[in-house]
Amino acid sequence: MIPSVFAPVSSNKEIGNRGKAGMSGLTGGAEKHAHGRKKHYSRKKHGSATMHNWLWPAIGILVFAEVFLLGGHAVRWMITSPRFVLGEVKVVGHQILSPETLVQFAGLKPGENIFEVDLEKIRRRIDSNPWVRRSSVRKSPPNTLRIEIEERKPIALINKENGVAVDPEGVILGLLPSKYVGCLPVLGGFSEKGARPGDRIVNSNFGIAMIAASLYSGASLERGKCLKVSPAKNGYLKIRIMEGKAELLVGREKLEAQAARFHAVAMRIFKGKILSGSPMLLDLTFPGRIIVRQANKNGGLEG
Repeated sequence: MIPSVFAPVSSNKEIGNRGKAGMSGLTGGAEKHAHGRKKHYSRKKHGSATMHNWLWPAIGILVFAEVFLLGGHAVRWMITSPRFVLGEVKVVGHQILSPETLVQFAGLKPGENIFEVDLEKIRRRIDSNPWVRRSSVRKSPPNTLRIEIEERKPIALINKENGVAVDPEGVILGLLPSKYVGCLPVLGGFSEKGARPGDRIVNSNFGIAMIAASLYSGASLERGKCLKVSPAKNGYLKIRIMEGKAELLVGREKLEAQAARFHAVAMRIFKGKILSGSPMLLDLTFPGRIIVRQANKNGGLEG
């Protein structure tokens, strides 16, 4: 007879509880293991970030130091190399002034390195010449300096004997260069005492005299001679033409109308000839009329 073996029999509920407990243990172990790995990974990542924090700045410092050293060598080479010694000065825009005069004003020195040239200082020196209205200076490596100028244009003389010229803005330019070709009107009464080249005429009558000179210059009867504008009595202007053989008396108002009236009849009055004898006076101060008489007589109207 086979003895019976009895083993404790667990209920389904107990079995389920033990299974849950086992799974819970496994899960806890897995989580613990995973947490350990996570910590390990985090420590590695922190170490890598620290390395990045100091590595790239160190590389940047090394690169900057190398560039700085190379730059210093380059600057030293440019300053000392004969290749960059100033060898040519190009002057553009001059008509009256000579390039030699402008170079002298610039104060440039032979053998000067082009990179050591002070452009602003040179420009100020050139602009100090009364004939220069404005200028610009720039470098053109390896050894050329370019100077561009705008000259002031002489439009009249304020001292015929010495040939002192003035521009449309009233700036006194100084002596007219001997190579200048052309005839400039003479403005009398504007040689201000003590005035120097570069000074500006501030006389309010200067502009009116300039307008009068421009309106009566270039007439065919001028015969290539320059006219002269001077102040006259009662605020009038006296304009001498034809080498002093004729004088015009004009008012300060309606200058254009008076000039048009004169040009319309001038050739008929003078018949295209240079007058001889006493100067002739043409009075244009009367509206619509020209009174013609001998300049040394008080009457004797001839037209």
